[in-house]
Amino acid sequence: MRRHKAFPAGAGFLCAGLFYGYVLIPLGFRAPCLFRRVTGLRCPGCGITDLCLGLLHGRFLPGCNWGLTAAAPWILFLLWLQRRRPKAAGVLAWVLAVFLLIWGVLRNLWGM
Repeated sequence: MRRHKAFPAGAGFLCAGLFYGYVLIPLGFRAPCLFRRVTGLRCPGCGITDLCLGLLHGRFLPGCNWGLTAAAPWILFLLWLQRRRPKAAGVLAWVLAVFLLIWGVLRNLWGM
């Protein structure tokens, strides 16, 4: 029963993302990173838009978010694991959170 409700929501998010990527961004409307605007540093999520746009256009941009690219398969595995082994999923969630936090610090130190 829950899958029937999740499908329209997922389809809506997909359509919104495609509209944002193919219509709004070419018109000059980009969502700003509030963390970067306030601190001047890049957050662990900075570059997600460029990563998604590169994938939509069939290319892998060199300036995209490499930390999230490395974590993406593990995030998908976490979603799968959450239903089967919740305790293991909790441990993996903490590992991913620490990894992304370290990535956020290192990318600002190295200027990535």
